[in-house]
Amino acid sequence: MTTSTQQKPLVLVAEDHPVNQKIAGLLLTSIGFQTHMADDGRTAVEAYQELRPDAILMDIMMPVMDGFQASSEIRCLEFGRSVHTPIIACTALDESQIKKECIAAGIDDYIGKPYSRDLLARKMEHWLAIKVQMKPLTGEAFAAALEPSEPLDRQHLRLLYGLEHLDDVLAHFMTVTEALLAQLDSAIQVHDPESVRKIAFAIRSGSFAADASAVRGMAKLCVDLEEAGNNWPEVMKTYSALALAFSKVRKFMQHKQLYGEESAGFTAA
Repeated sequence: MTTSTQQKPLVLVAEDHPVNQKIAGLLLTSIGFQTHMADDGRTAVEAYQELRPDAILMDIMMPVMDGFQASSEIRCLEFGRSVHTPIIACTALDESQIKKECIAAGIDDYIGKPYSRDLLARKMEHWLAIKVQMKPLTGEAFAAALEPSEPLDRQHLRLLYGLEHLDDVLAHFMTVTEALLAQLDSAIQVHDPESVRKIAFAIRSGSFAADASAVRGMAKLCVDLEEAGNNWPEVMKTYSALALAFSKVRKFMQHKQLYGEESAGFTAA
């Protein structure tokens, strides 16, 4: 931070999706912070009591206890102690949808997903009154904008996360999403609409973080699955489209080397 001898501030990240956890951890580490992950709101409250973090990134849609409830409990714990830990809501929901609830829960600020390293640094500088020293981006220069037919906009992702983190972020996205799609297939086979809805939401959350053209298509398909209910012909049709969209991303990843020489002329059609 301001000097190399200062202890790094600790940010508690309340986030249930492993891809989003990894992104937050990578970005916060790259701008000089320690991190601690909590998988749900209840765990976040317990971690706050134990660790007393300098700031909290609070996802809203979490199991066990959502971000509003967790923030309210943390504010109750702070009452009368002359302590106020900055809580920043971190969600794919639109700010207008959650503004009133954020204020009521004692949440200080909002950051939308996906968020860039620069934006995250500015928020931390503002709420912690410190100067963030960001590590310079390393590796090859930013590439020219890609053709729209390519399913991953690497230039945008590099600007969001930094080149040195891009391979980790995308590899984790692929691994987690592949596992979730297998779970989704099983839930569809046994006609379990509640599990379909929950798994589709999890895939959508990670897809927003990856923020690529085909992946944004995946996010929309996940919304359709969440809303399909017991309409199983529609569920099957949407699941097939979702699996196809993911296969294009996987095929693209197999042919494109994010570091080093690229496979010229390849498309994921």
